Amino acid sequence: MPDQVKKLLWVLGLSLTAHLAVLLGPHFSLPVNLAPPPVLEAKLSPLPPPPARLATPKPPRAAKPKPSPAKDIPAPPVEAAPAPDVQPDAAPALAETPPPAVEPEPVVEPEPAAPAPPAMPQRVTTRFTLFKGLNGLRVGRAEQVWKLDGKRYTISSVAEASGLFSLFASGKHIQESRGKITLAGLQPSSYRVERGQGADKTDTAEFDWNAMTLTLASGGGKKTLKLPEGTQDLLSFMYQLAFAPPQSSFVKLQVTNGRKLDSYAYWVVEEALETPMGMLNTLHLGKHREEGEKDTEVWLAADYHYLPVKISQLDKDGDGLVLLANEIAITQ
Repeated sequence: MPDQVKKLLWVLGLSLTAHLAVLLGPHFSLPVNLAPPPVLEAKLSPLPPPPARLATPKPPRAAKPKPSPAKDIPAPPVEAAPAPDVQPDAAPALAETPPPAVEPEPVVEPEPAAPAPPAMPQRVTTRFTLFKGLNGLRVGRAEQVWKLDGKRYTISSVAEASGLFSLFASGKHIQESRGKITLAGLQPSSYRVERGQGADKTDTAEFDWNAMTLTLASGGGKKTLKLPEGTQDLLSFMYQLAFAPPQSSFVKLQVTNGRKLDSYAYWVVEEALETPMGMLNTLHLGKHREEGEKDTEVWLAADYHYLPVKISQLDKDGDGLVLLANEIAITQ
């Protein structure tokens, strides 16, 4: 056995002997005068065995309070909650999807009824006194007759010399216009004028509104032109103004005399006209006449369906005829 091990065993044996002597030997008191210690009472209880592993302690349960007897307490008034402020950039809150809105059926408004043409008498006979020249010599008479049959119209005009002038001017000046009534007024279908005896003194105009053509025949010749909308003849244009009186100080018309088709621009003024029937309120239509140009002016009586009561027709020399109404007979 090595020496070191022997020394270690020797030391351990001495230490064990000393401890036994202290524990088993007589008691010794130390000469120390100490005050008697207070008597302490303690009760020892056995410790519980340690748990196998540490666990997180559960919080104690709160004791349930005993319910107190119910009392009738009036409910406090319910105040409406203020509406939340809506931020423009904030996302809208999710809400229940409302049912799809049922779009109302579009209301179809009835189309406005087309305006009816102005009421015109069934028959009007206007008798004129015929004057010639700037001096206003009475040289004859004339008569115009308006006839309305449903939607068809006929206008006839007959002028002839009377008295001594019948010895120098024989024959009659006859015009006739036929057509139908539309919402826009008169729509002529034919026009004829006889300026005396013989076929070479007869002019005609045929209106084809389907093909929009105008056929003129004069002195044995014939030609076809494009028919402008609203074209009138030399007789119908005066009665067309009865259906559509001018509403401004200017009116433009396309008019044919059986020989040619011209565009006429008329100025319009209100004028009091003295006639054998008395003073009449009229619309006076005329145009700026150039030298060497024919001219036709018309006065329409406001109190007589705007029918013509004076017609002035000047020739290239400034001479011509004036027809002034002296009687109007109306048959409704």
